[in-house]
This record gives sequence, structure tokens and C-alpha cells, in this order.
Amino acid sequence: MTEQDRRRYFRINDWVGLSYCVLGQQDLEHCVDADNVQISSAQILSTIDSELSSALNVLWQSNPQAANVIGLVNKKLDFIAAELELDYLQGSLLNHEQTQVNISACGMAFECNEQIDAGQILELNLLLKPANSKLKLQGCVNACERIPGDSAKPYLLRLDFVGTDAHMREELIQHIVRRQSILLSEQRLEQAR
Repeated sequence: MTEQDRRRYFRINDWVGLSYCVLGQQDLEHCVDADNVQISSAQILSTIDSELSSALNVLWQSNPQAANVIGLVNKKLDFIAAELELDYLQGSLLNHEQTQVNISACGMAFECNEQIDAGQILELNLLLKPANSKLKLQGCVNACERIPGDSAKPYLLRLDFVGTDAHMREELIQHIVRRQSILLSEQRLEQAR
């Protein structure tokens, strides 16, 4: 097993912002196949910024004033995008319920209010702390079993992530590795006392 494979199966218990919905057949028809490559908006913006920087460097040699104006417009757009991101994030914080999950780069488990049939596909919106990284994923339900006792959330739902692009998977892996490092440090401090 390679190091990359080991990182995918590494599991932690964590608190995340979570919202989800069950996708119907009509929703699934609009989703991209797991076999197709998905490109995140962050990747697209990074590519555009790189191309714009190259073009501005060429333009700067022949017309520095025009290059400066375009650069200022780009900075203004970056600022507006950052403000919109902040507004979205604040809204996300309200829409996501803080939920304890057991998570890896392959899937997760969490307690929920409703029975969901195995094989159902969920659209998941995760807000990872403390970086406030937002991930939109899909998961296929493996099992949803009743938890013995009197719990506010009487079902334990387990699912595998499906159709996750490499960028999102890597972001999730990095989050899990960082959180595990923090948790291990906290355990060592507690044991040292």
C-alpha cells in the first residue's frame, strides 16, 4: 500500500459544519459522472490568474499604462470576490449544522435524524474548521442503522464519497492530516500532566 493510499484511509473524529440532501434520480442526471474529470472553481480561477499575469507581463512592455489599469481592475475583482466569499461563508455558517463525524478521504459516518436507504446518493456540503474550507461532495449510503437508546439523532449513517475530484480529495486529506496532528499534540500534552 502506497503512502497516498494510507492517507486516504486515515480516519479521525472531527466537528464539521454539515448540510446534506438526498438526491433523486432527476438530480443524479445533472451530476457529472465519477469517471469524468471535475474542475473546481478555485482551479479555474488559478489558471485564469496565471494566464492574466503572463499577458500583463507582455502588455507591460508595450503599454505600461494599459497593463496597470487591467491589473487594478483584476485587484478590484479579487476584492469583490473576497467580500462575496465572506458573505457566503457567513451564510454557510448559519446553514451548516455543527456535527461530529468520523471521516476519511474515502467516506464518513455521522448521526442523523432520518432513516436513509442504502444505495441512496447524498449531496454533502462540508465546512471544515478552522480554515473554513467548503467542500461539496457526493456520498453513497452504505448503511443507516438505528442507534440503541434515546438519542436526539437516532440513526448512524455511513457513506462512501463518490465522484470526488483529485483537488477536493487532496484538500480533505490535508485537513485530516492537520487535524490528526493537532489531536495527537493535545493527547501528548494531556498525558504529560
